[in-house]
Amino acid sequence: MHMVEMTAERQLQGGEWLHGHGDPFIPCFRCGLCCIGHRIRLSLVEARRIADGLGIAWREFEDRYVEPLGPGADSFFLRQDRGKCVFLEHELGGYKTTCLVHPFKPSSCREWTPSLFRRECQAGLAKYWGLTVAPSGQVQGSEEKLRDFYCFLRSLVSEQGSA
Repeated sequence: MHMVEMTAERQLQGGEWLHGHGDPFIPCFRCGLCCIGHRIRLSLVEARRIADGLGIAWREFEDRYVEPLGPGADSFFLRQDRGKCVFLEHELGGYKTTCLVHPFKPSSCREWTPSLFRRECQAGLAKYWGLTVAPSGQVQGSEEKLRDFYCFLRSLVSEQGSA
């Protein structure tokens, strides 16, 4: 098997998923590595929005899902479960994840964007797909792995379009 190197634009169907400014954008491929090892801070308003979204009474949510930053604090950390966000759920043998609070997730999670230059995305590509990213932003790997990965991405985009 020989290695194949492709630019982000070519890989992503001539810009189908690219931002207009040409950054090394890649759609989230739901590896979940951005939700592992990070302490997510949220305001009282965000915490209450999540509790409401889950249909859970505030006291139950507070006991099960957040850690106050201190007595009387109006911000919290989301609890972690074995080093990952308590709301991260693994699917399909572990290489695809779901955020259980996606529709009302904290602002820090909403503002995070995937990129071929983010270490979490690069680690996810390596761990689950056997792919690497060159310093220039080119995804590298065998033709078969690249084809499988981009087929998977198209399925995610189709899934989001039908939701």
